[in-house]
Amino acid sequence: MGALRWQTGYFSADGLAPLVPVIDELKTQDLLTSCVIGSNGGETGEPDIETLLQLVGSPRANARIGVVSYSAGLFHPKVYHLTRQDGTQAAYVGSANLTSPGISGMNIEAGMLLDSSTGDPDDVLSDVASAIDAWFTDTRPGISSISSLSDLAPLVAAGVLGVAPTPRTTQSASTSSGGTLNKVGLKPLIKFPSVSTKSSTGPVAASSAAAQPTLPNTVPTATPAAALTSSPRPPFPAYVLFAPGIMTPTQGAVALTGSSLAGGAAGLVIRLNKDSARHFSGGSGTANVSVPVATIGTVRFGVFQGKYQRPRAEFDLRMRFVSNLGAHEAPASSTNVMVYGYASGESGHGDVRMVVPAAPARDIRDHATANGFRVPAANDPMILEWPTAADPCFKATFVDKGHPLFGTVDALLTAASTTGALVGQGACWLPSGTSPQW
Repeated sequence: MGALRWQTGYFSADGLAPLVPVIDELKTQDLLTSCVIGSNGGETGEPDIETLLQLVGSPRANARIGVVSYSAGLFHPKVYHLTRQDGTQAAYVGSANLTSPGISGMNIEAGMLLDSSTGDPDDVLSDVASAIDAWFTDTRPGISSISSLSDLAPLVAAGVLGVAPTPRTTQSASTSSGGTLNKVGLKPLIKFPSVSTKSSTGPVAASSAAAQPTLPNTVPTATPAAALTSSPRPPFPAYVLFAPGIMTPTQGAVALTGSSLAGGAAGLVIRLNKDSARHFSGGSGTANVSVPVATIGTVRFGVFQGKYQRPRAEFDLRMRFVSNLGAHEAPASSTNVMVYGYASGESGHGDVRMVVPAAPARDIRDHATANGFRVPAANDPMILEWPTAADPCFKATFVDKGHPLFGTVDALLTAASTTGALVGQGACWLPSGTSPQW
């Protein structure tokens, strides 16, 4: 590949998935990577730009990133151009933004492909490339050039990045008889692998976090503190980090990379589902919660030697139930975080899960029942505080629906869902100080 250029009205890091191999090749050879990104209303997330910076290898001579934002009007083009090593050119001009819905087929888009190798005019394709280059070669209002992580914090403070999007209202279609039609939902046609959003610089990420609101409105990433030696290991995604040489599960402090959750987050608020709440309802089997990719940079894995060699990290776990009677803590237990779907011969989609053990869940169920409280159930919020080097233990809090804390954390999840700021499926960031002291 010789060069890659694009301009897109809306952007998210997960839209980069199909371009990662191309970007890596260009970075290795220090070839042109030119990216013009709209942040309409300031909605583009700081971590998304941070991920892009890391992928393209900025700062480097031939990497150019610009964010365009206006107080009135939208930056709305969707144009992608590449130059091959043999000099031929190809371009897409259409309606698809560089976002997951735009590139996966979830949105219905239209566009035109041009390719000089199949006879399309070189001069037209060169004009497309020049139109993108002009954002950096001409003096144009509204564009902020970004070459390093230190450029991000001022843009967050100015509202160019990281502003919560305005919620979209859901409209129902009415029939002539006064009824309502059920609209057909769309699903992605292509499922791309996740794009790692692990941060690599502590001081800059910390200064950026200072400009975040109490409830982060974008997907924060892990920011390093006193990082331990950790490295990726094929065939697992790059965001899954291993303790070198350890072929058994890591445990406790050894199972932490030394990174912390960005934005001052103390952990997650997770919406329980039938699986994660199964022991409260008397079910059997293994209960799990899904662990979002954005948190995985904090965990340093070893290897579970079972039928499949899976990345696994083990931790102590404390669980409690908070009600107007106070906090009831279940007997101490343990949990593990394990990566599924990537080991050789393993089927299924790649995901990361944490076990919710049966014994403490049943203890909480029995306590709630004995005192006339409603037992935790699917759709209730669960507070999951993250382990730290000083206290390498997960802490899970379940709250009675009549306690004020229930409404507080439920509102955090609802707000994150409304603004599109969920972390993975059914989870949002836990602001520091929200959970009561243990």
